[in-house]
Formats: sequence, structure tokens, C-alpha cells
Amino acid sequence: MEHLKLSGVGLLTIALCNVSASYSQTPAGRTAVAIHVDQGPRLDGQLTEPLWSRSTPATGFVQREPNNGEPASQQTEVRLVYTDRILFVGARLHDPEASRLVASEYRRDAELRADDTFEVYLDTFHDRRNAFYFATNALGTQRDGLVRNEGDDLNWQWDGVWSVACSRDSEGWSVEMAIPFSTLRFRTGSTDDWGVNFGRLVARSREESFWTPISRNFGFFGKWRVSAFGSLQGIRDIGSHARFHLWPFIVGGWDRDWENPGREPNGGAFEPGIDAKVALGSSIVADLTYNTDFAQVESDQQQVNLTRFPLFYPEKRTFFLENAGLFTVGERTQAFEQPTTLLFFSRRIGLSEDGDAVPIIGGARVTGKSGPWDFGAFDIVTDKASFGEKGSLPKTSFAALRVKHDLLARSSVGALYLGKVPAEEGSSNQVAVADCNFALGESFSILGFAAKSFTPGLSGSSHAFDIDAALNRDRYGWGFAYLDIGDDFNSEMGFLQRTGARKYRGNGYLSFRPSWPGVRRLFIGADTQYVTDRENRLQTLQAGAGPGIIFNDGSFLFANYYSNAEGLTEPFELRDAIEIPTGTYRGNQVFLHYEGSRSRRISAMGGLMGGAFYGGKLASWNLGLEGRPHQRLNLGAQYYRNDVDVPVVGGTFATNILIGRATLAFSPQAYLRALVQRDDDARELRANILFRYTYKPGADLFFVYDETRGILGELPHQKQRRLLVKMTFYFVPE
Repeated sequence: MEHLKLSGVGLLTIALCNVSASYSQTPAGRTAVAIHVDQGPRLDGQLTEPLWSRSTPATGFVQREPNNGEPASQQTEVRLVYTDRILFVGARLHDPEASRLVASEYRRDAELRADDTFEVYLDTFHDRRNAFYFATNALGTQRDGLVRNEGDDLNWQWDGVWSVACSRDSEGWSVEMAIPFSTLRFRTGSTDDWGVNFGRLVARSREESFWTPISRNFGFFGKWRVSAFGSLQGIRDIGSHARFHLWPFIVGGWDRDWENPGREPNGGAFEPGIDAKVALGSSIVADLTYNTDFAQVESDQQQVNLTRFPLFYPEKRTFFLENAGLFTVGERTQAFEQPTTLLFFSRRIGLSEDGDAVPIIGGARVTGKSGPWDFGAFDIVTDKASFGEKGSLPKTSFAALRVKHDLLARSSVGALYLGKVPAEEGSSNQVAVADCNFALGESFSILGFAAKSFTPGLSGSSHAFDIDAALNRDRYGWGFAYLDIGDDFNSEMGFLQRTGARKYRGNGYLSFRPSWPGVRRLFIGADTQYVTDRENRLQTLQAGAGPGIIFNDGSFLFANYYSNAEGLTEPFELRDAIEIPTGTYRGNQVFLHYEGSRSRRISAMGGLMGGAFYGGKLASWNLGLEGRPHQRLNLGAQYYRNDVDVPVVGGTFATNILIGRATLAFSPQAYLRALVQRDDDARELRANILFRYTYKPGADLFFVYDETRGILGELPHQKQRRLLVKMTFYFVPE
């Protein structure tokens, strides 16, 4: 989503008015009460046990979309009971057109935005900032996550140990959730209330409703506004009860690398390992890992890099993603953008620059909360690794220390220390950071950081500084940001696209809700970025503006027109043996992107971008299809193409990436997933096939097959192959 640049004086006036008008606002004040029972219900999704009638239902859901503030069109009733060990959530979701319910996803943690969905949000510390998230559809599919800083960081890789059952009938559907207190964090023995909210999505009409109303002025992602949640009372005298959670595992299989026969391992393998959680208190947890393995993690999606900056690949490994938001400090990006400056990026641990796995000997992480303080620390040691002709890496220790202090209603200040120390060779690297996040009113925020790195042999400017102010409301919004990074700032545990740069950014948008058939929202936005080096010479200028449309069925269309400039003070390789010379390159580009409604049996997506490119031309386009021939089978295919024509030797070429996905769900606990990618730029064909069976909550069986083949004309050849079986067990010693 792009943003419209507005008058600075006018925007500042609007911001100050909104801050003064809304800073004193408080949550809606709704209260739900959980009832203690000696024995919980049998989880069948029926809500027929008499104990449910003892709980007063939470009702009166209010729409956010499409009719903000109006009662939900479909009635929802939520009841809560608990034993000494488990919180049970029961929901009855009425729907007179139950035959039109959309329920298509079986796979755990799949996005449920295309299905009829019920959501539970639990702010167990009642700090009005962070929450646990649980959601399901009418099939009983599980989706969970951790919400930090009211949605600034969403951790979808967190897998809590909980259960759910659902049932459907002619008048709607019902949900029963069982969430063990050992899955949550809270103050032991506390009589404080928890924060809570419940949400519902009706897929066919894209109606979003919430028990505690969520204002549109909270912004596009306002559902994560934890400070607006209601209160959950009645939970008393509980504890996590389980101090130890153990996940021992065994990995066995065969691994072969024909290109790098010296890489380790290269042959058969059989390795045990263990992950563990130790409750040092109900609000402090230690995570331990030994001989860590991530065999089940899906391969990265292939990308073609036509820039002079490194590409960003998201973290997918569970150990690093759990509580990762606590350690996240960096430049704020707009919706749908990938990060450009992260001071800590966990993919620097256990992965080489080429994405090859580096053995992790073990590590420990402690995270917790005490009053207004959040804190965390970790130390992870990777073993030395050889990658044949690609080189080798020494045994290395990675450490971090983090503290944050809550201020006012929704603000915080914090500090972060990062340290990387090779055991045998190479220089060490440390980074010290101070950061802040001030949320003033319901829509205005200021955040920033100041950092300094320490690396032997680098004596130039080693600082980094960022300040960012933004206001996001339903009808309009704006943002201004300034980033300054020294030439020798070096965060070897971070992701930095640029150093030795100053970046200025301004953006804004206007939003309308016209009464046009099929249209829900219309945006007009603009965004300007201006980047110079430390001597104020142009590096990048990008100014764009354009409209966006969100349709009633959830599909959307965005368009933009950009005016660009790139200043090169030294040449760079666009690809092997194709070099772009120094100079200043200016031109214009157009951008168009469409994504269809995922609630339909077949949905399409696609986009194009074209225009000037380093003195020549670039035309990029992509097309995708997703379909559900059966509710247990999801199929998808995407095609990406770039046609490049720049006035240098070898500068006319094309790249193609073809991606195929398939997921066959046998039940919400078992599925088969396949990912096949053909990249003619990298000259590779990759296949990743995974079978996962959750044979009991917290315990899984995985079968993984990976293969990479080189593509040279019509003669594919073997490069890498891996076949693994991973068995994970789950124990909770009493």
C-alpha cells in the first residue's frame, strides 16, 4: 500500500489535534467472567455439557467491517470455564445460512483469512501491549501466534500446546478450545484481571466483528490493538503446574551433495537432540536446545535479485522465532514491505550467506516479564562447518541481552546488546542499542533507535540512528522518517541493506468508502524516499503515487507510478559478468498488482512492473492461481518473469521462476505438502516434500525429502539430495 504525501504543516496540526483528542480514551470496559469447574468438558465441539450453562456468555459483537460500530449481523456467544490446569473457551456462532460457511484449510498455522473464523486474544499480563492469539475454522484447524507491541511484531511460528474441536449444524457452528495454563505466561497466584477479546470473520461477506469494539481509526491492523481489549475476570489461584516441557527428538536419514563432496555431513546420518522449556516462574521461561535440527522447515522461495542490495528471506525456524519480537529493533516499514534495516536478524545464526545449514551445538534463552520490565538473553553456539568449494565457517558464539521498560499507557524504552565471537578465527563484533516507542493517542506514534557497533579494524563512523513519526487512521494517515548509518557501522547479527547512508522518507494516504457496487475501500497514496551517502551524493530517489481498491469479497487492486533515480559511485554486477557502470540513472516506472478473493474455490493473482532501468528497460510480471478441487486439497502455481535490456555487454536477458505448491490434508493433525521451484537464472530445479503428523499435542512425526538439480540446457544433473525422518516426543514431567 503506497501513501500520499501531504503538507507538513497541515499534517502536524492534524496529528496534534488527534493526540489531544484521543490520548485520554480508555478501552470499552467490557468484562467476561470465567467460572471454575472441577472437571472440564469433553472436547467434541458440541457445547452440550451442563457446565457451559454456568458461564454467562459474552455477546454483543460489534462490526469493524463493513459497517463500523453496528451490531454484528450474526450472533456469537462465548463462554469460559477453567480447571486448575486448563482454560476452556466455548463459542456458539449462529448462522442462518450455515450451508454457505467457508471452511477449506486443514493445515496447522495456515492463514484463515479466507475461511469463517473464530479468534481468541489473551493479554495474560494485562499490560495492554502483548497477547496470545488462538484461532480456528469450522474444521477445527489450529492457528496461533504471539502479539507484541500491539501488532508491531506478529510471531506466527509460535506453536502452543492446545486443543480444539468444532462441529457444524443447520444453524451455524460451535467451537470448544482447551488452552493449558502451562502454554501461557502470567503472574502466578495473581488476582489481576487478564485482557481479552474475541473476533469473528464471516467469509462470504467479509464481515469482521469483535466482542470489544475495534475502531477503524486504529488503522488497517487495528485488531491487534491490545489496549482496547476488555477484561477477563474470575481466574484465581492457578499456576503453570508444569515446570519442565521436554521435546526430545531423533533425526535419521541420508544427505548427499554432489557439488561439494567435502561438505559435512555427506552420507548417512542419525542424530538425537532435545529442546526444552523450563519455567523459572509463571512469567519467566528458559528455552534450551542441544544438537538443534530444523529438518521440517520449508525451503526459501526463490527470488531474482536485480538490485545492488541483499535480498531478505524470512526466518522460519521455530526456536529463533519464539519470543523473537522482544529482540526486534530496526527501521519501520510500511504494510507489505520487507525489512530493510534490522539490527538483529536470527538467520545470521545457523545459516551461511548462501542459506546452507550450519550445525548448532546448543544454546539457551531466557525471556520474561516483571512488572513494567520485559527482559531476555540468549547464547547460542554454532559448530565449525565446511561447504567444500564455498569455504568454511569457524565455531562461533552468538549472544544477546535485551531489556524494555513500559511507559505511559502504550509506550516503552529499551536497550539491546549483541555479541558475535568466533572461537578460532575472524574478528569479534558487538553492537549496543537504545530504542524507544511512544504511542500517543489511538493513532499517532514515534519510534526510533540509536546504535553503535564495535569491530576490530574498523575505525570509521560506526553509528546508526533512526527516528520515525506516523499517524494512521481510517480516513487518512502520514509518516516521516530519517535514518542515518555510518560507513563502518557493522551489525554482523543483523540485516542491513545499506551502510554509509542517510535516508529521508515521507508518505501519506487518503482513504474513502464510496457506495460503489462491490467496492469496500478506495485509497490514494504516495511515498517519497531520498537516500544519499555520507557526502550527500545521491544514492536513491523514489517518488510514487497511485490508487488502491479493496473489494467486498476481500480481493484488492493496487497501482502506482514511480519517478526514480539511482546514483552509482562504483559499478555493481547485475548478474555474473554483467556490470552496471558508475553514473546517475533516472527514469519512470509503473506498477500494478491484483490479488483475488481466497474465499473462492479458484483465485487468481498477478502483477506487472515496467519502465526505465539503469539506462535501459525492465519489464517484470507475475501470475498465480490457487485452487481447491477438494476441501482437503489445495493447489497453487506462480510464474515470475523479468525481461531486462540495459546498454552493456550481455545486458539483454530474461529470467523465469516457476513455483508449484500442493497441500493434501488428511486431517487437521496430518498433511502432505510439496513445493517445487524452477529457476532458470540460478539454473536450478528444487523440490521440497514434507509429511507432518501431530500424533498428540506438542509431538510430531516428519518425513522430509529435498532435491536440487542443476539445469544446463536440456541436461539436468544432480546437485543435492536429502531424505530425513524426524520424530519429536513431548513430555511434561510432574
